[in-house]
Amino acid sequence: MSDHEKPGRDDLDDLITRFFDGDKKALARVITLVEDFPDKAREIIRKIHAHRGNTYVIGITGVLGSGKSSLVTKLTQRIRARGKTVGIISIDPASPFSGGAFLGDRVRMKELFLDSGVFIRSSSARGRIGGMSKATDDMVIVFDAFGKDFVIIETVGAGQSEVGISNIANTTVVVFVPGLGDSIQAQKAGIVEIGDVLVVNKADLEGADSLAVLLEQMLDSYTRQTGWRPPVVLTSAKDDEGIEEFLDEVLRHRNHIELSGILERKKKDRIAQRLQDIVEDLARDFIVESIGGFEGFGKLVDKVHSGGIDPYSAADEIKDHVIDRVRGDDEG
Repeated sequence: MSDHEKPGRDDLDDLITRFFDGDKKALARVITLVEDFPDKAREIIRKIHAHRGNTYVIGITGVLGSGKSSLVTKLTQRIRARGKTVGIISIDPASPFSGGAFLGDRVRMKELFLDSGVFIRSSSARGRIGGMSKATDDMVIVFDAFGKDFVIIETVGAGQSEVGISNIANTTVVVFVPGLGDSIQAQKAGIVEIGDVLVVNKADLEGADSLAVLLEQMLDSYTRQTGWRPPVVLTSAKDDEGIEEFLDEVLRHRNHIELSGILERKKKDRIAQRLQDIVEDLARDFIVESIGGFEGFGKLVDKVHSGGIDPYSAADEIKDHVIDRVRGDDEG
């Protein structure tokens, strides 16, 4: 969508009306605007934010090749069988050249396409650390306001950088698979410790049981303050085995954190992190704009290049320029 295709204020009001009427085309358009146009995202979130608060967020992360997409498909089918609706955010790796996503996960979830109670959205990570796109949190708010009972976020799958999912998900699921260097997988304590439910997928393969034992042994080595010990569940998405138990463990964790008050604390922590991220983005945009309008910036580059000044001293001068601009704006 090009800039001239962005809806004006009147069109946006109509779009939001259709959105609240349950129009899936309006949902798709709202997500596109939230993801691609930050100025429209601000307007949209202001209009829909008061309507969110009921969805439950499940994060699915883990090693590449562990069958996360197939597992998400089967889990979604089980949730739907219990009469609940699902929104899926599938984060794909970004192209290093265009910044676009490869969007392969939507193809792998084709079994869900005809289900009116499921909406799948692929999103590009766009280089974002933590395996999620910059707009993931806003997309969760959109699904929530639309009335989805569950939102499932499937991250890129890059290993220990995936810990960012635990900041947004209510229940974080870490997926492992036998035969991909089991001891190395398990030794990534950062990725194991964020898991509220640990899944050994492709359990039909040799080594699945021993990997599950290894994970149980790792869980013995640390104690959580929440009173929750993550269960280790063996599944085979290909054979549709272990999925019911998997969903039961997710719901058991949900019940645990709701009754203990942990869920409310997680929601507040998530809001605090989101506010910090938004302020950092606003500050970064302001700094970039200030540097762009700083006539002395090019001269500083030349001075650093010639050895007349070191980079840190040059950065201090740029910082002073930004501070002067902030003070000028305040005075104005």
